[in-house]
Amino acid sequence: MRSAFLLLLGLFGASCLPAQQTTLSGPVEAITFDGPTRSLRAVIGFPGSASFGPALMDSLEFASVAPHQNYGIVFEGGKCLFVSDLNLKKISKVAIANITAYPDGIVWSANGSLAILYSRAARLFQTIGGFPGTPVAEAAIDVSSLGGELTAIAVDASGKQIAVAVSGADGGVYRSADGQFTRLASMAKPESLSFSSDGQTLYALDSATGQVTAASLGGHGFQTLDLPGIANPIAIQSLADSQNRQLLYVAGGSDRMLRIVDVASQQIVMDLPLNFQPTSLDPFGTGSFVLASRSQSANPLWLFARTPQPGAYFVPAIQLRRPDHRIPVIPGRPR
Repeated sequence: MRSAFLLLLGLFGASCLPAQQTTLSGPVEAITFDGPTRSLRAVIGFPGSASFGPALMDSLEFASVAPHQNYGIVFEGGKCLFVSDLNLKKISKVAIANITAYPDGIVWSANGSLAILYSRAARLFQTIGGFPGTPVAEAAIDVSSLGGELTAIAVDASGKQIAVAVSGADGGVYRSADGQFTRLASMAKPESLSFSSDGQTLYALDSATGQVTAASLGGHGFQTLDLPGIANPIAIQSLADSQNRQLLYVAGGSDRMLRIVDVASQQIVMDLPLNFQPTSLDPFGTGSFVLASRSQSANPLWLFARTPQPGAYFVPAIQLRRPDHRIPVIPGRPR
């Protein structure tokens, strides 16, 4: 199974059912917040033959779904809500109290137990734990004492370790615990962070040097990975493959490429040319990442997926007659 979970794609006949009343069935790569339509939608099918499902929720200000789960966080009508049962006709909503600031983004632990809301402008982040039971928001953590601009934040797979990055003359990467910060590495422009699958190593991309620093969280040792041929690295992600090799994925923005590196040998596994400019490298489904979100209604969603073969795939743009009434679209194909 490509997806870690299945939803039910229900009868979607001549007239479309309203949002929150559609029961879905079939393999689901992930549920995503679609900015142009302000809705939560499932990406149904496997990359290369996937399409957007009908809106599960709409009229949202922002939303994020936990990886491989049927629950997430939405901002609706100025309120922060925990939503669950996204695979059922009736979606459950519960308000989450004590949210300090409207976030720029949300980062989830891989097991879906912890979410981190962050605001670069306010230079703070706030954790919400207790998923999938009763989510509780902890007090916001102010990073302004670190002196730079908040540029990146990451959490390990179990939701136990948090790392933050700030840029500036005294920029660096820090481990955060109980409101205290421990410097792990110094770098002027840390752009992206990612924990290894076992949580023992933190990878940090420094866009000033074009290098990735691998910091051992146990022994405090360092390893530097060069990125020859990539002039504009914008994001990294770490993921173990089926052979338990730790692979590092690197997105090159204006380079229009995705590189996969075997961390242990520092050998390039693949350089994948892209015919579009990637803007992110965010976890999506099982072994897939978002390379470019839909910023406009005419844009597709661009994904990288390891199967059916490693490559870039697009999910076609949503075409609407009127809200929540879809026109059939042709599934995306690898480019």
